[in-house]
Amino acid sequence: SGKSSDGMSLGKIERKDVWSVCWAKDNPQLLAVMEKTRMYIFKNSDPEEPISSCGYICKFEDLEITAVLLDDIVNGIAAPSNTEQHILHLRVKSLRDTEDLLLHVGLTEAKQFIEDNSHPRLWRLLGESSLKKLDLETAESAFVRCTNYQGIQFIKKLKSIQNENIQKAEVAAFFSDFDEAEKLYIDADRRDLAINLRTTLCDWFRVVQLYRLASGISDQQLQVAYREIGNHFANLKAWESAREYFEKAHYVEGLMETFYHLEKYDELESLIRKLTEKSPLLGKLGQMLTTMGLTEKSVEAYKKCGDIKSAVATCVQLRQWGLAVELAQKYKMPS
Repeated sequence: SGKSSDGMSLGKIERKDVWSVCWAKDNPQLLAVMEKTRMYIFKNSDPEEPISSCGYICKFEDLEITAVLLDDIVNGIAAPSNTEQHILHLRVKSLRDTEDLLLHVGLTEAKQFIEDNSHPRLWRLLGESSLKKLDLETAESAFVRCTNYQGIQFIKKLKSIQNENIQKAEVAAFFSDFDEAEKLYIDADRRDLAINLRTTLCDWFRVVQLYRLASGISDQQLQVAYREIGNHFANLKAWESAREYFEKAHYVEGLMETFYHLEKYDELESLIRKLTEKSPLLGKLGQMLTTMGLTEKSVEAYKKCGDIKSAVATCVQLRQWGLAVELAQKYKMPS
């Protein structure tokens, strides 16, 4: 007799030549069985139509079975570099039927079928399909049934929007179709929402393009975008490109990094004059100049930010004893 992983009896199940068995992780009534080259999925003791497969079952969850073609790997039939060739994703009948109903019949019929074959994945499918058709009531009830908190909160947001095109744009963004979402925002004359979307995605190149097409964009907004693009190139160690965008952004800290890595000593020294007194960046600039062996400029940076102790330490580190004594005497540092 078949017993599920939680000890529930499923009645008598007899199969011959079985070489792999796997209970569904999230449903004690579902069982997958490999018999020769066919996979049988049992709901209680009733088998669905068999699926032709030679895969070893490794996971059964969310109405989907993941199997691995170990024989092909061992025999060298599948290239080991292409992982997807080794893996099968097989769906149970209720999942296939639900997708078919949603695609070819309608929400009402699909909802009735899901009521009779209730499962969180099926309710999630209904919620997502209803959302795409802007049937918010059906989508909300479906998300409640599958405890999809993110979906419920998103529907609350949609209900507060009156413009249908903007609703469609929000739905497209929810399903990660960002190009379509941007197009719908622009068609609704809401370029600001398109910019907010690209900003959230950190797609700063596209943000700059949208800024150029929009009116009333401030220099400060453009500078933020240029700074982020500069950071992108800096992360890639593309220092020349980073320098170009940091200059457009008037971003001194970024320029310090690029000048340092490009070994542009004169440009790095010129930043001392551009920084205001007491600026915390002067200390960082002093450290950079110290590593380059530029004692006098390093001391100038430290003096401008009022850190005489670091200026003297730099002179000692670089063996500039005369300058160290001069500073110690001038600023009364007997130690």
